[in-house]
Amino acid sequence: MRLLRALPQSQQVAVGPFVFIDHYRHQGLRGIGDRPHPHAGIEVVSYLLEGGVEHRDSMGSRDRLEAGDAQFIRAGRGMLHAEQPLSGRHGLQLWISLPPELKLAEPSYTSIRAADIPRVDGTGSRVYVVAGDVNGVRGPMALSGGAVFARLQLDAGAQTALAVDADPELSLYVLQGQIEVGGTTVPAGELALLGSGTQVRIAARGEDATEVALIGGQPVQGELLFSGPFVMDTPERLTQAKRDFVSGRMGRMEGVPY
Repeated sequence: MRLLRALPQSQQVAVGPFVFIDHYRHQGLRGIGDRPHPHAGIEVVSYLLEGGVEHRDSMGSRDRLEAGDAQFIRAGRGMLHAEQPLSGRHGLQLWISLPPELKLAEPSYTSIRAADIPRVDGTGSRVYVVAGDVNGVRGPMALSGGAVFARLQLDAGAQTALAVDADPELSLYVLQGQIEVGGTTVPAGELALLGSGTQVRIAARGEDATEVALIGGQPVQGELLFSGPFVMDTPERLTQAKRDFVSGRMGRMEGVPY
């Protein structure tokens, strides 16, 4: 598996409520698959660009995602899940730190099919709005922290302007190709932090088509305390999450936690 991690970094731990951005790709199935593992204190967003995956979790949910589908898990006080690829897989996994009042919420699972994600076409551009408001279109994924998540495709040489709200902290992660934004060229695998404003002007550079993720939202609330798959706002809650996992209070799947 080829894995690029854009967040967290030593100089940047969050963009809006997003505290984790993983961009992954693999071609085969041998040795690939996630054993059951826990999460707590976050929302886990998965978006498939290519391939397919089967999801199961300790809440009893079973689901199958294909290219263009999205899912999110509000882990809250804690749950377990596992994913098994159905083919080669290319996508994003994002974590959103829940605000303090939702850190211990009951966990839940939601998925959204590609056909239900609105698409806005421009000249040489396509924007898929998964969450938040972009170009006057609201995405169907109801994430916390005013989260904004959209996928932008630009044909070679194309450019576009995205209308956004003024308040969110926003970033652009380049999935493929390279872009120019604010007079700066940003290559694939890089995260560009945006300043304030209500419009983002993006131009594709080079001879290839470009693909970009727009990611951000309201500034993260509370302290950020990381311990593996747990993100809490107090040491006491972090300790409790570890205890809840070991005791089985988050649920059990296939011998996990024991």
